[in-house]
Amino acid sequence: MNLRDPKTQVLVVVAILFAASFYLWFVKIFAPLNEQITAKETQKNSIMAQLYEVEKTAATLVDLEKEYSDLELRYKRVALLLPEAKEDEAFLNHLHAAAQLTGSTVKKVTPLGTTPSEFYETNKYAIEVSSTYHGLGKFLSKVANFPFIVNLSDINLKSPSTSLMMMTGDSSKEAEPVTATFILLTYNVKQGLSQ
Repeated sequence: MNLRDPKTQVLVVVAILFAASFYLWFVKIFAPLNEQITAKETQKNSIMAQLYEVEKTAATLVDLEKEYSDLELRYKRVALLLPEAKEDEAFLNHLHAAAQLTGSTVKKVTPLGTTPSEFYETNKYAIEVSSTYHGLGKFLSKVANFPFIVNLSDINLKSPSTSLMMMTGDSSKEAEPVTATFILLTYNVKQGLSQ
């Protein structure tokens, strides 16, 4: 290769111009754009990660909304059974009606106070009832069917001595009086929580 040859000189000049053009293109255009491309890819990956989290949250949100609606439906069903406030008068009316319908006598109703819970209050009563054995069963059945929630506990039954029946020769248990004492719990919505 002869550098004095004009064809070779033209080729060398063209090669130098091409190399200079390539260098300028690389430094001025490609390198800054490559940095932008890298920054955009990083941003895209970050957005994709956020999108994945949002999709995961959206799936969870759908489940949470379903669970919330189920719980709200269950709450509405239970709220029908919980009075908004303590209703002693209605409770006593139902208790008296149950006693009259079953031929029982309510001897004593003693309020034992109210116990607050997170969402409701428990009203406790000590009750003494006198009736026949079958009448007492009917009375407790009526109490269980009150239009609000009640719980019975600590039931004690007392009847006259069986030796007295043996002495009189009366074997009829149908008319035998029975006295029952028990604790009855009623519930109402805690004050300040009712909507």
